[in-house]
Amino acid sequence: MLKSYLTVLLATLTFLTSVAEAKYNPPKDVPQVSYAQKIAVSEMNRLDKDGDGKLSPEEFGAKTRTYTRTEERNVRRARKKGLYQTPEQQFEAADADGDGFLTFGELSDYIEKYQKQDKGRARYY
Repeated sequence: MLKSYLTVLLATLTFLTSVAEAKYNPPKDVPQVSYAQKIAVSEMNRLDKDGDGKLSPEEFGAKTRTYTRTEERNVRRARKKGLYQTPEQQFEAADADGDGFLTFGELSDYIEKYQKQDKGRARYY
């Protein structure tokens, strides 16, 4: 009985993991190793609603509507430390080429720079 239960459970988990598929993958020539890049991939998947591989100011600004408890806590910490930036300020700081859109590279570079402001302890929100 236990063996058949475990077999069904394993089959179900295998099916579920094969159904979940990443929407955005970083370029092949950029190895995904840093914390900033992992967050950037997650943010691109979550916020890029039209699937064009870049974030518009509207897509980026929508992130505040879906903050988790952890992100809300990170905002409070950033305010205390004087590191807080509104989504508009973050977008402007991250848009390195000034084209009005954020690419994966721009977002991951911004997150990395943001973390260095507080000796690596600042958390992106």
